[in-house]
Amino acid sequence: MSSDRSEPFDLRGVRDTAGLVALLRALKERSGLTLRELEGRAQERGELLARSTVSDMLRGTRLPGPETLAAYVRACGAPEADVPAWLEARQRAEEQTDVRPPDPVPAPVPGPAGVDGTAPRTRFWTASLRLGRLRRRTSRWVLAGVVTAGLAGVSVWTLSTAAGSPPQDPPAASTSASASASSAGSETSTTKPLRGFAEIRPARSPHLCLTEGRDTRGEYMNAVAAQLPCEEARPPHTYLRPVDPAAKRTTYFIEWQHPQHGPGCLTLRREGPGKNLLEPWPWKSCDATRTYQHFHIEPVGRGTTRYLLRLEGTRRCVGLRDASTRTGADVTVEPCDGTANQEFLISSAA
Repeated sequence: MSSDRSEPFDLRGVRDTAGLVALLRALKERSGLTLRELEGRAQERGELLARSTVSDMLRGTRLPGPETLAAYVRACGAPEADVPAWLEARQRAEEQTDVRPPDPVPAPVPGPAGVDGTAPRTRFWTASLRLGRLRRRTSRWVLAGVVTAGLAGVSVWTLSTAAGSPPQDPPAASTSASASASSAGSETSTTKPLRGFAEIRPARSPHLCLTEGRDTRGEYMNAVAAQLPCEEARPPHTYLRPVDPAAKRTTYFIEWQHPQHGPGCLTLRREGPGKNLLEPWPWKSCDATRTYQHFHIEPVGRGTTRYLLRLEGTRRCVGLRDASTRTGADVTVEPCDGTANQEFLISSAA
């Protein structure tokens, strides 16, 4: 491979872990940086990139998690615009192989399980080097305390397909709206544009909220979307962000914001382990051209506060795996079937 620093890497040609690792080594060679220097550059960006992690990655011992890969690519001096292509190459490598992490998956840490026998929750983008999970990173919390001052109040608002130009701050809570949210689900009289901090609750299990969980089948080791008790659901904080704020009808990113890990958007896993689950990608890798990150939010009939979350350009909707109402059940994207399993209550979180 040429040592010309201006020559782009053939990321489209990556089909397996070996191909990805070869390019990662070439990227380091091109950077001229030591492992210690890479670690230091990542720390300057508020990211965690341990030398031992990079060493394992470059030996091909294990496939890096998306967050680790993104931090490495940035530390090597690659343009931010190149990061999504590296992440997609990583996903192809993972999907192509039947290669699992060489070390056995450790048993769950003993501790209190749910009443239905589900395993305890794993933390959002939690460090787990042996499983190749995403590493914790130290980054500025974009919420900056705006949300934490008023997390207790939740109010339902009528969703509009017009994005408009609403403020970035969470909508203010109201006592009457909160009562409405806990009742039969009638709409409030005030219409607000669909944008802002929100709770998304499965209609069949409204005491649970969509948040970070794990693959209940144990096939995929990174964080995925699941349903958990609402009092345990934050962080991360959910933010609905229009893909095209100027459009009359727009799709939305379902963004997660976390005080330590920063923002990310839910992204469909299209193949490989965890296929059809939703996982968070770093926000800078979320893009208006990636329709597998875009969701239509559609009312279910008139006079209702129930909504479908439909993937852009498809007739596939977000639902719970096996139509489960159990705590910890993971979220999947599946053919829209018109059942309540694919209906959600969406409330403003203020």
